[in-house]
Amino acid sequence: MGRLIRRIKKSLASKISLYMFFVALLVFVFINYVFMGISWRHFQSIAINNASEALNAAIAQAERYLRSVETVTDLSACMVEDHFYPDSLTAYSKRVVEKSAFVSGCAISARPYMFPEHGSYYTAYSVRKGDAVITSVEDGYDCSEQDWYSKAAVSGQAVWVDPSIDSIAGSLSANRRTASYSRPLYNRKNRLLGVISTDISLPDFSRALSSIKPYSNCYFIFLGHDGRFYVHRDTAKIVNKTIFDLTNGRFYPEKLALGYEMTAGRSGNMRAKVGAVQCLICYKPVPGTDWSAALICPEHDVMHGYHRLHFSILIIIAIGLFIIYIICRRAVVQAFAPVKLLEEQAERIADGDYSTQIARGNEYSVVGNLQNSFAEMQETLSRHIQELNSAIEEAAKRNEELKTANSALEDAISRRREFVSNMTHQIRTPLNLIMGFAQLLRDAGDCMSVEEKQALLRVIDYHTMTLRRMSLMLYDNSDRGYRDQREHLGQAAVSCNDVARECVGYVNRYFPDVSLKFETEIADSFTIKTDRLYLMRSIREILFNSAKYSDGKNISLCVKACDNSVQYIFEDTGPGIPLEYHNSVFTPFYKSDSLSEGLGMGLPLTKRHVILLGGSLELDSSYDRGCRFIMVFPLESPMYQ
Repeated sequence: MGRLIRRIKKSLASKISLYMFFVALLVFVFINYVFMGISWRHFQSIAINNASEALNAAIAQAERYLRSVETVTDLSACMVEDHFYPDSLTAYSKRVVEKSAFVSGCAISARPYMFPEHGSYYTAYSVRKGDAVITSVEDGYDCSEQDWYSKAAVSGQAVWVDPSIDSIAGSLSANRRTASYSRPLYNRKNRLLGVISTDISLPDFSRALSSIKPYSNCYFIFLGHDGRFYVHRDTAKIVNKTIFDLTNGRFYPEKLALGYEMTAGRSGNMRAKVGAVQCLICYKPVPGTDWSAALICPEHDVMHGYHRLHFSILIIIAIGLFIIYIICRRAVVQAFAPVKLLEEQAERIADGDYSTQIARGNEYSVVGNLQNSFAEMQETLSRHIQELNSAIEEAAKRNEELKTANSALEDAISRRREFVSNMTHQIRTPLNLIMGFAQLLRDAGDCMSVEEKQALLRVIDYHTMTLRRMSLMLYDNSDRGYRDQREHLGQAAVSCNDVARECVGYVNRYFPDVSLKFETEIADSFTIKTDRLYLMRSIREILFNSAKYSDGKNISLCVKACDNSVQYIFEDTGPGIPLEYHNSVFTPFYKSDSLSEGLGMGLPLTKRHVILLGGSLELDSSYDRGCRFIMVFPLESPMYQ
């Protein structure tokens, strides 16, 4: 930005062009300000009219909803009064729910001790569950303490009860947010029989009104006389929250004013912030109830047409200003063309663009002589820069090659030292144990019991096996071992189950305390063509790892046949392998813990054996109770070529 300002200051053509541009800009800004102010008021008036019409439609829909519930309740009440028996109450409550899609539940409750054979209280209740209607008799439910019963019974007339959440645990209506229309029931002697109450689901009521909206992101709210939400797009707030719970008078005075206006039963519109969004709100009371409805419309939706118009005007203004600037610029530049050309070429050279060629002029004026002098100087400078760049590039290339070679050498030395140190430690430990226990048997063998000798021999046998495994790994990892394996791989019919059982028995010999389970889904006669030795070594290695590193309680080997392949699935429980190490478990010499037992070669060599046998070995990342390895061999095994 600073360079641009300095460049403009040095260019007379740029200064004159900018002066003319700024004058035109001020004129356009003033015109745009006046026009957009008028447009804002016009679009806001249209938005208020649209919102008011949508609010009136929603209130009309709500009235139809409520009147429909009242009608079906009143009609059903007459029939219930004529047939007020326990068996008929359940049928009538179910019929009310089935007859009206708006009704979510219906309760017909007899006055206390009306039916002594059924106890103190008797209530038949039906509730809509999806497409089905479920009916239940709640004979232990004291309905006389509920508002929907007491208000109708005391007043002696039909009433709408304030919405609530039924908290009676174990009932069909538990935790349902409903508004209830209750009507007392009388016999021909004008004696109270009970109360019939129909419920509407407030969440369903909210969803029914959500289809009536003039803008995509607007929504309705209905408030009760105490400010509680009866309709809201967030159904969790229905009945549970009031508009005053969500309003801080200090930070949201508009929302607080809206709550007081609506609970007072007033009509109007206002602008207020809902969350971080500026909204236009129209509100109006619902006739025949103490409810109040409001339509909340985000201004970015309401004023979408205004913003689009504003954007179009800005584009037109930008295009106009650009055309004016181009005309002014071209007129001025033509007057300063010769000097400007030399100035631009000199600035590019000064900025480091030495490839720029300054043309020699044919004029013998001051400008022509200056141009020729600059051209000669640029040619000389360009030759020297090219020679210097060539020398720098060659030096950088040599330095990069040396850096790469040094890095590779340091890495090789480090890996060699670490491997030799680890290998020495891993071999020395079991060797010392073997020598120590052998000396103990030699010197004190006569004083030991048979059990003690057997225990020492088992330890010696285990560590001998460990040394044999490590030496075999070292050989397999060598060039000669790899070559021998490729050249001498056999291919014979091998029983999948026999190999697995032999490996399980081999591992149980060295880990007698480990629970190792073998399962198979194939017959013992099921065979594949492969190399028996390397197949056994692959299976044994994974079982050894499970025995050593799992909790030893749930190790399993399962053999399955799938389509054109056979699978060996190894599972264990315990700490498993952390997810961040899953991509490294098959890397040679890699160990997540450098102090742990092993050379870091078991799994990499096992995977190599399996691949040479024509199969695949993968660690199942979806298994989270320990480790699961899956070894797959095709039935017609394509040996590695």
